[in-house]
Amino acid sequence: MNKCTMCGSKMNKVSDSLLHYTECGLSKVYLKGIFIYQCLNKECNEEEITIPNIEELHQLLAENIATKVNKLMPEEIRFLRTYLGFSGVDFADAAGVSPETVSRWEKGTVNMKEVSERFLRVLILSKAGPFRNYEVLKGFASKASKTISKHYFKVDHSHWAVDMMACARPT
Repeated sequence: MNKCTMCGSKMNKVSDSLLHYTECGLSKVYLKGIFIYQCLNKECNEEEITIPNIEELHQLLAENIATKVNKLMPEEIRFLRTYLGFSGVDFADAAGVSPETVSRWEKGTVNMKEVSERFLRVLILSKAGPFRNYEVLKGFASKASKTISKHYFKVDHSHWAVDMMACARPT
C-alpha cells in the first residue's frame, strides 16, 4: 500500500477510471486505466495519481496530433513546441518567423501557415531521426553556393554509407 507524501498515512486505491488529463496543456486528453489513490487520513484527504511512462504517453500524444488531417489548434501548437523542447523564441528562430508570430499562433489570434505547420509536424515525426540536435537546424540553407557539392557513397555488406575517405580527399 502507498503512503501519503503529505502526512505519511496509508493511501487507498480509489479507482482506475477515466482521467481527464489537462496537465499536459491539452484540454481534451483522457487516460484510461490510471490509478487514483486517496489518503485515509480524513484531515489530509490528499489525492495522488500515478501515470506510468509519461514520456511515452507524451510521445504518442505528439505523434497523434502531428498525423491528424485537420489544422493544428493553438493549444496543440504549444504542446508540440514544448514537447520538442523549444522555447517560443527558439522555435521562432528555427521556423524563420518572429517570436510574436509564434505567440499569436499559440493564442489563436493568427492562423499558422501551412508550411510552418508542416515544418512543426515533420520535426515531431522525425524526432527519433536526424533532428535530435535542433541547433543543427540553424545551419540548414544558411550559406549560398554557386557550385553543386560532390557526394561520395560506398556499399559495404549490402548497406550504403557516406564514403568519408573520398569526401576528405582534395578535388
